[in-house]
Amino acid sequence: MLLAKGKPPIGLRQHTEDVLSVLTQLRAIWPEIPAGVEKAAIFHDLGKAASGFQRMLEGAGDPWKFRHEVLSAEIFRQCHDISGEDMFAAFLALLTHHKNLASGDKIAPAFQACYSLGPYSRWPEKWRELLANVAELKSEMAGLDSALDSWKPKDAQSPANEVGRLTREMPPVFARRDLAVARGALVAADHIASSGLRSVGLGQDISREALEVYARDHISDWTTWSGLQIQAGAQTGSAMLVAPTGAGKTEAALIWALANRRACERIFYVLPYQVSINAMATRIAQAFPDQQDHTDISSNTNVTILHSNMDLAYLQDAQSDELPREQALAVARSRTDAARKIYAPIKVTTVFQLLDIFFGRKFFEVGLLELTNSLVVFDEIHAYDGHTLGLIFVLLEYLQKLGARIFIMTATLPTALKSQLCHSAGIRPGSEMSLEEGDPLLGEVRRQIVVDDRCIQRAIEQMRESVRAGGKTAVVCNTVAKATEVFRLLADLKPLLVHSRFTLGQRAERETKENIGNYKLVIATQVIEVSLDVSFDCMFTELAPADSLLQRFGRVNRHGRCPDPNRPALCHVFCGDDAGSRRVYSPDLLEATRAHIPHDPLTFAAACNWIDAVYPVGLAREERIQMEAAEQTFRPLVAEIRPMIDSAVAKSLEETLLDSVQVIPIEMEARWAANKQERNHMEAKKLVVNVSMPSWKNALRKAGTETPREREGRTIAPFRYDVDQGLLLDSPLIK
Repeated sequence: MLLAKGKPPIGLRQHTEDVLSVLTQLRAIWPEIPAGVEKAAIFHDLGKAASGFQRMLEGAGDPWKFRHEVLSAEIFRQCHDISGEDMFAAFLALLTHHKNLASGDKIAPAFQACYSLGPYSRWPEKWRELLANVAELKSEMAGLDSALDSWKPKDAQSPANEVGRLTREMPPVFARRDLAVARGALVAADHIASSGLRSVGLGQDISREALEVYARDHISDWTTWSGLQIQAGAQTGSAMLVAPTGAGKTEAALIWALANRRACERIFYVLPYQVSINAMATRIAQAFPDQQDHTDISSNTNVTILHSNMDLAYLQDAQSDELPREQALAVARSRTDAARKIYAPIKVTTVFQLLDIFFGRKFFEVGLLELTNSLVVFDEIHAYDGHTLGLIFVLLEYLQKLGARIFIMTATLPTALKSQLCHSAGIRPGSEMSLEEGDPLLGEVRRQIVVDDRCIQRAIEQMRESVRAGGKTAVVCNTVAKATEVFRLLADLKPLLVHSRFTLGQRAERETKENIGNYKLVIATQVIEVSLDVSFDCMFTELAPADSLLQRFGRVNRHGRCPDPNRPALCHVFCGDDAGSRRVYSPDLLEATRAHIPHDPLTFAAACNWIDAVYPVGLAREERIQMEAAEQTFRPLVAEIRPMIDSAVAKSLEETLLDSVQVIPIEMEARWAANKQERNHMEAKKLVVNVSMPSWKNALRKAGTETPREREGRTIAPFRYDVDQGLLLDSPLIK
């Protein structure tokens, strides 16, 4: 038996049939996949029949040091006419199903090593190794392709010789998309079949009926869908929804996606923060149990998480099911691998995962295929900075070129910015939804703003009184340093401190709804603004831009159930001059927010008017400049990305997306190294801390350590780590 895989051994015919089976399922989702891709699938691994390659797979030979797909491509073009567009696309997909042709205009070394030109070429030797097994190859693959059955091998030149010409002539993706579709489909099918999944989730049990069962079981007092949710279900094509907290926007978005899903297209639910992604994925998995009735995110095959720390999210979920450690790790690895493939029909993800596709990284064609005709929901779109919004505007335009339908929803967005988003997403004027006049939510007053001209640390005794009175109290600071200072002043009340400088492992535990709910006093930074379904009775917050404040307020009296229904919950805003706040936010923006704080009851209309007063042209001046610069740089890069070729120009722009550094606290270095040595990569990753680049550079400068030590590609942080306070950049440790 000829092998396609060595460990464990998998026969060439079996693997080929697995790939064909997956392709059939992919075509049910994307009928535009060129017909020739099935031919490419039959031929894609035939080069592995070479005798030397087989000895290597059997464990009896040295590394083969030649690309098998180059041999496969030559067999393909000897058997088929590749002059037509369809078969040429299939040929290119086959030739590149493992390696890109080039990086920019520089031919990939893997293909240079496969030239049949020059006295040192290894092509003749490798072609002879293939010819030695032709009879067995044709016998084993008999009946899959009549052209292969009747193939009479000829002398050949390596297809690698033509890679330079193919690279020069390769058109941009959006000038000729069939090449990217063919490559994406073959790569996706090969990866899925090779991983052992052997199938693609079609999501046929993702239905409105399932969502209604979930609503009856999980939404208190639910009897039927609201008027807003019914509106969403009646929308055809892209749409926008603007409504306050508690209006049922998530269910409205899912109803819209189900109404617009014609067959088995993919649904992407995009959120700005990983903690809210993990919570939302859990919620959606409960709404759409898979065919085995799994509702846990670690086992539900309808829903996957897709972000940079998804492996830890899966591990935490598996461990919460009380699985043994090794089994939980295996589940997390398997689910992480599946999440990266075209596998589950619903992906809950960050916008950066979508943007990465349009930077033209290797195998970005798989992502483009998955986004084709998809349903993309953008939740909390107000949370992005100007730079990221500029990238999102370009993303929205190109999603339309892929036939995607887009659903944007928010509670706090300036009118001018809403208009820009609608234009970029192709949302027609009649497709903007809001609550009907007279809806009780429009006139509801859940919170009252109390302006205080002091700095927040001057109100410590007031915070104590709030906690002693029995209310759940939140204190929100604009910097980690200020949050840590307040935590120390209130340490006797045993508060929970929540900010970004805890290890990834600790953050996964601390930032859950269940953990936050266990504390009477929570002290936090902007992380409290995310879409966690947590509710406090009172809030003390530093002055921040109006949209940020409204998001913070959304964690207070969230469900309208204050102890006294006749009195709104109090949100104390401290407007004293604070140097840390001025570093985080524009002073002009803080002053505009302060000047327009509503004195009337904080209704939804009052909140919208506040936002428009602070942002009359959509964004603050600095953010608008950043947005326009990102847009002007990103748009031509996307227009020029080419299939099967690494982008050579987008890396610097991509690096600006996350202006942060990942570090290992020096006190955890030994544990981290031990885990890496034992290949416990997820356990090692739990010890990583994310730090903003400006804060990191400032801390190093103050500590007199401009160049921190590196170990195995990771930066070691020479600062104390406290399990209750996180990484303390003001406490250097010298070792």
